[in-house]
Amino acid sequence: MRAAREGGFVMVAVAVTVAMIAAALVTGWATLASVAQGNELERAQRAWLDEAGALLQAWYRRELARVDADDALPGGEALARAAGVSLRWGARLAVSERLAREGVRYRVLVVWLPQAGETPVFSAATGEFAPGPRTQWLRVSGFELQAAALGQTRTQLAQVAAALEAAARARFLADASRDAGVNRFRASDCTRVAAGEWPCVDDYAALEATPIAALAGIEPRLARNAWGAPVEVSTLRDASDRAPHTAALRTATPWGSVVSAVAVATW
Repeated sequence: MRAAREGGFVMVAVAVTVAMIAAALVTGWATLASVAQGNELERAQRAWLDEAGALLQAWYRRELARVDADDALPGGEALARAAGVSLRWGARLAVSERLAREGVRYRVLVVWLPQAGETPVFSAATGEFAPGPRTQWLRVSGFELQAAALGQTRTQLAQVAAALEAAARARFLADASRDAGVNRFRASDCTRVAAGEWPCVDDYAALEATPIAALAGIEPRLARNAWGAPVEVSTLRDASDRAPHTAALRTATPWGSVVSAVAVATW
């Protein structure tokens, strides 16, 4: 009888042990499944952030001439819609004020996914973002885009100036008198422009609206800057009608500053 009772106790103990092991296995599998699900969600959110970043970058590039021309720019859903971004998982999108660095005006866009118990901080005045320890986020800066456009514009103006200088020198060499006192950047008599002479442009005018571009063989693409604004030329204002003669060039950035260059006649 005693042996039967002891056998019963053993069976109960085994059953309890098996039940505990089964419960542990179930709990373990549930934990692993939860971790796997969390990792999958994190990967999906990271992929979405990368796609959102690419769309915002493309939007900034398309709007390069406008985005930093205005003092105020709406953020949030309005900007997301304009860029083709569908905000998911309660995502937030913020835009900085117009920032300044190395002669460039630009903005910073930050998109992030809020996490429970975290309070990320975005400074519109500086473009700085302080995320929480678990916050997934992405930053798009317009500085590189605007700096590249500014560099391209400066290069274009230098190319236009070089073309004007080469054309003026060609006119000098083609003149039998080789008179260095004659301003080859404008006509000798502004009221009677002779064939082959350049018209007198006393104040700035769009290069593409004057005959100078064609006479100097300037490519049409160089007549507008990287933002699409016209390059302007003057052969009197900001220029010299005395040797060494010069012609002045300028163009405007979206934020209102002026990029300029000078063509100098050398014989």
